[in-house]
Amino acid sequence: MAALSIEGLTQLSEDGRAVPRLAEKWQWENDGTRLRVTLREGVTFHNGTPLTAELAAGILREAISQPGNRSLYPSFLDVAAINVEGDRELLFEVKQQAAFLPENLELPLGIGAQNLGTGPYQVVKSDPTEIVLERFDKYHLGVPKIRSVVIRPFQTLRTAWTSLLRGDIDMVSNVPPEAVEFITNDDIQVVSFTRRYQFVVAFNSRTPAFRSPAVRRALNVAIDREALIKNVFQGRGIPATGPLWPKHWAIDSSVASYRYDPGLATSLLQSAGLKPNVQSNVPNARVRFTCMIPANFTLLERVALEVQRQLYGSGIDMQFEVVPPREFNARIGEGRFEALLIDMISGPTLERGYQFWRSTRQFKGLNVFGYENADAERVFDVLRVSANEAAVRSATSRLQQILLDDPPALFLAWNERTRAVSKDFTIVQDPARDPIDPLYTIWRWTGAEQRQALATR
Repeated sequence: MAALSIEGLTQLSEDGRAVPRLAEKWQWENDGTRLRVTLREGVTFHNGTPLTAELAAGILREAISQPGNRSLYPSFLDVAAINVEGDRELLFEVKQQAAFLPENLELPLGIGAQNLGTGPYQVVKSDPTEIVLERFDKYHLGVPKIRSVVIRPFQTLRTAWTSLLRGDIDMVSNVPPEAVEFITNDDIQVVSFTRRYQFVVAFNSRTPAFRSPAVRRALNVAIDREALIKNVFQGRGIPATGPLWPKHWAIDSSVASYRYDPGLATSLLQSAGLKPNVQSNVPNARVRFTCMIPANFTLLERVALEVQRQLYGSGIDMQFEVVPPREFNARIGEGRFEALLIDMISGPTLERGYQFWRSTRQFKGLNVFGYENADAERVFDVLRVSANEAAVRSATSRLQQILLDDPPALFLAWNERTRAVSKDFTIVQDPARDPIDPLYTIWRWTGAEQRQALATR
């Protein structure tokens, strides 16, 4: 598992800030055109190779040369050169200020054909039956408390739960909301956290039905997100009304979000000049569209049915097209859809919104939806180059309002993920520096030291 074996120079905190990992510190120089990064001392890869500035620079130069990484890490487009000073100093020379660069340095650093990392565990076996990771005794932050981690797939969640309750395994990595109460007992501890993904009905903005901002706003106010979270996620989630991570440090909580208002939804559709569609089975339907969803994803199907039911109440006719996952992915890339329901990564950084929703005319990133907004584009440009916190807060507040007035999608909910862990283990986490997911801190847990098995489905 990469999260336990490979590390980046930085990692992302819950509020979207970059915090140290393999890098000890960093600072901007030369009016923001150079980033000096100081590596930690005493870091070695699993094969004993020491991490030096020269080695890190070589890995990063190769990574930056790959088009895929330039799409996933937009600041890499601004890197003109990576130089070194001594064994521990990396100097990133940039063409213009690149505010996203520190957080983009979360890119995992691995070496060799096996992609060996520097993390607390090293992979010693990987096949369809199980993945085995053994502790790395020379880990730079200390010797892991737990000797080994074994990851085994289970055909059904019920089998995994039964194995956990019997004590055959020590952790189930993904407990669905409806099972949390069932699996909790005196021997099992449950840890839930908000995922950095949100459920979204993304629009193809080139489709005539979605060209009007009023129509897109109407769909957003036609959804009762609290009811959706209660009915589908058993109350385990938070409403999503835009593409930005709600826990980000720069978010302006005073910016009003969407409220459920079916009457306003109808008025907005009327103001857009839309007439009732006589071909629709939904009474007085002024909007009719087809939403593509991937087959065999039960949770997505449940979300889709709830959204369809709620939109029906505002005279909006959403039909489904269920397609195989491979076709689903191909059609996204080709733009062959009116709308689609996806579980989209959107946090914890502002850069996620930048990747998916800035203009495709300016940035060939991940915006396959055709969204264009000149005001949003100007704010994204500010966020891309500004490392000043006051400027970032101001720009983020403006962006929140722009995306409410002209929403690129129907934003639904950020849901939770739940880990179930045997109480034989004490979960150790530092809220100030650790990711909220306890999986990342297994190496610091205390308790049974011989093995730690994770069940996955």
